[in-house]
Amino acid sequence: MRHLLYLCLLCCLLLPFPGFAVSLSTEQAFVADLSRQIDADELVELPLQQQSFLALRREAMTSYTKGTAILLPDGSEHAASPKHIDTLRQQLNDYGWHTLALMPPPMPADITADDALAAYQQQLIERMNAAQELAQKNPGVTIIIAQGSSAAVLNQLYASKQLTEPAAFIMLGAYLADTTLNRQIAKALATQQVPTLDISHQQDNSQVLSQLRLRRQLVNKHMKPVYRQRSLSGSGYNNDVQQWVVHEIYGWLTSVGL
Repeated sequence: MRHLLYLCLLCCLLLPFPGFAVSLSTEQAFVADLSRQIDADELVELPLQQQSFLALRREAMTSYTKGTAILLPDGSEHAASPKHIDTLRQQLNDYGWHTLALMPPPMPADITADDALAAYQQQLIERMNAAQELAQKNPGVTIIIAQGSSAAVLNQLYASKQLTEPAAFIMLGAYLADTTLNRQIAKALATQQVPTLDISHQQDNSQVLSQLRLRRQLVNKHMKPVYRQRSLSGSGYNNDVQQWVVHEIYGWLTSVGL
């Protein structure tokens, strides 16, 4: 069964997709690795209009269900990323959350190139809509936990009303590799109305750290109703820091009634 699912996914990923051949080959390698390492009953294939993509699904391990947490790693990572995503997708089950970790769309080499960001946004919209459709089959609300470039772009999509707003949005080291785009992220964050937890680490990309003060200023200026910014020490790859983040997320979700 696992090999059949892997072959189906690989065939879908091999379909022509102009401009992203190198990134797609990386995604194919991720799919192959995950199909060997992850239990077959956690692998799920989500359909798109022209292809499909891999997600990792786990059920809540409590007598109650709060809802579904959709996890989206950075554009350079995979659905079981060792930087927070894999820990969260497993441990949130113990707090009443189903988890659905997605394979992100391939990140363009130059996000500032003409139409590159728009094309990436469209791919992200399609994957998020497919994940949202699956999440709606579960009881409870949907929350989004996203990392790096994925978090940055999702933030913009919520501000522009191109995606259905979740009950809560957690950003982990959100940034894009361009100063102008990062200022736009701060403006979008201040104007979208989703309750947002903005987590960063001392060892995050410098583009993350350089924008934290501006984010606070714009959030205050626009009176965003529910926003918390947390700057933590260490790296997102460190196990102690990852456990800290799990508790930060759980505590904040509890504080906003989720």
